[in-house]
Amino acid sequence: MGYHVLTFSASEWFVFSLWLLGIFTPILYALRHQTSLALSLTLSVLLGSIVQVLWFILFQYGWMTTWLWYDFVLVPGRTSEPMWWHTLFTSGFLHSQDVMHVLGNTIILALVGIPLEQRLGMRRYAAVYAAGLFFGSFAWVLDRKSTRLNSSHLVIS
Repeated sequence: MGYHVLTFSASEWFVFSLWLLGIFTPILYALRHQTSLALSLTLSVLLGSIVQVLWFILFQYGWMTTWLWYDFVLVPGRTSEPMWWHTLFTSGFLHSQDVMHVLGNTIILALVGIPLEQRLGMRRYAAVYAAGLFFGSFAWVLDRKSTRLNSSHLVIS
């Protein structure tokens, strides 16, 4: 079974590229300018969610035909194959279309992450964030009570 990303149309590649830009630009900015990584990760989750809403609108009008996030959402049954291990990390930047859910996660990321980063420093905070993302995803896979996962597991971890 191959990746769905290989079958994207030009418009799907454009929206997918916007999603990647929304996620990576704030993080790269924070790393380059030594600003708050916690704030940039919060912004990354928020921008990624905005692009997902854009995709949903375009899908409703028939301009998108493929669910762009299939290759990046965490599905427990797929993690036994090495080609899907990246979803243990990429799922942390995906959300449902529930705006209140996204806002709740971003507020918690900012309220907890910024003071934590101030105490730990950027490098240690990045390590804690990455470990929380991985182990939160891994624990959820072991639990397997649901079929998909978004970044809420990261906030909880």
